[in-house]
Amino acid sequence: MSHEAKKLKRLGKVWGRVEGSLVIEAELLPELGEKIYDSRLREVGRVVSILGPVNHFFVEVMGRNLDYKEGTSLYVLREDRGKQDTGRRSK
Repeated sequence: MSHEAKKLKRLGKVWGRVEGSLVIEAELLPELGEKIYDSRLREVGRVVSILGPVNHFFVEVMGRNLDYKEGTSLYVLREDRGKQDTGRRSK
């Protein structure tokens, strides 16, 4: 699938850093190994684990440049399915 058929979807916001990993308070459920991007479509890293309960979970990301401030939105590339998005929204 080409990048033209995909759209940036907000994964969530940076919650903090723990032992060299970036922790994101997530709104969407990513796949392990999925690439994470910033708003400029620069690759941040890859998902290495998903933590917490189903209704309020966090995503651990490892990568080279993890210098993102708390509250920064990060994204995944997803197929544009119109209004069928069932992602959870953060408060």
